[in-house]
Amino acid sequence: MDPVRTGEVASPSSAPALSPDHDPARSAKIDTWLSVGVWTVGVSLVLLAAFFAWSVYAQGQSARLSSPALQVVDALQKQVNASPKDATLHSRLAEALAAAGMLDEAKGELASALRLDPNYIGAFENLATIELIQKDYKDSALHWQRVIDLTGASDMPEVNQRREVAFFNMGQIALIQKDYVAAAGYFNAAIRIKKDASDTYLRLAQTYIGLDQKDSAMEQLNIALAFDPRFPEAHFERGRLYLAAGDKVSAAWDFRAALDGAPDNPEAQAALDSLGAFETWYGQAVAASTASDEASAAVDAVRIARSIRPDSFDAAMLNGQLLERAGDSAGAVDAYTVAAKIKPGDQTAAAALKRAQAAADKKAAK
Repeated sequence: MDPVRTGEVASPSSAPALSPDHDPARSAKIDTWLSVGVWTVGVSLVLLAAFFAWSVYAQGQSARLSSPALQVVDALQKQVNASPKDATLHSRLAEALAAAGMLDEAKGELASALRLDPNYIGAFENLATIELIQKDYKDSALHWQRVIDLTGASDMPEVNQRREVAFFNMGQIALIQKDYVAAAGYFNAAIRIKKDASDTYLRLAQTYIGLDQKDSAMEQLNIALAFDPRFPEAHFERGRLYLAAGDKVSAAWDFRAALDGAPDNPEAQAALDSLGAFETWYGQAVAASTASDEASAAVDAVRIARSIRPDSFDAAMLNGQLLERAGDSAGAVDAYTVAAKIKPGDQTAAAALKRAQAAADKKAAK
């Protein structure tokens, strides 16, 4: 199992799926058969039990033969049986078991590997990862610490990668447990090893939010988005900071980016909905656009409206007109381009885009 970052804070891992043998409908049917069998003769019960055992066995064998993950498990189990004192084989079998959703069995194989090799870094890492997935934070932290201890005397890239992952996950555990001071230390240690990991900057930002250090949190989110401009969770967290600071315009754009990156995220949708209705903001933009002293208010209102409903042709056109009026020809080009994509055959949008592009080109030539 390669070094793995687990997204426990953002999206807790679900429990392993039921095994292929488990069939609720079959279980209900068997229950019915058994209730009828109470008054049947003993030999019928024996035959029924024999048939049931055979059918379960057959179903299990069929499931194993049709499951690539279980085929790998079976193949590795044969190798372990042939070489029971090979720690590496036990660890590989554990990885296959974990991939098949058999986490407890995987932990058993890792325990065997560690009995054979008490300093097996990969086994500690795999064990800590499974325990983190299972929310066994105490044991997971102990085993991540073992990874840190065992990798301290090496500068090899692979070892440093394992060490960075261990620091990151120790930070995740501390963040989950709201030990923000410890979390900050672990995440900063991870960043010192790997300086371009956007998820570490995000988690460090969440840590600073827990410490009520909003400016530091914003700085870390900006770094995360510099490395990964489409990072939905970073956009969501930054949107929340903007909203708390009273900047609804920036918050709206970040919430839209978060929702575009993760359309099924109910939190991002709820955050965007909390800003109000499209009709309200668009109406405010239209009203403000007619007053010479409210140009900035009109731009702000239409930007929020476009965040709420990015497919609105009218809002995109109004945004372009306002920006064009303010002398922001490049911004107008962006808005008109969106409008032209929404209505490809619209001549008004095409003419406005051509006009704004000419103005932008003229400005760039100066």
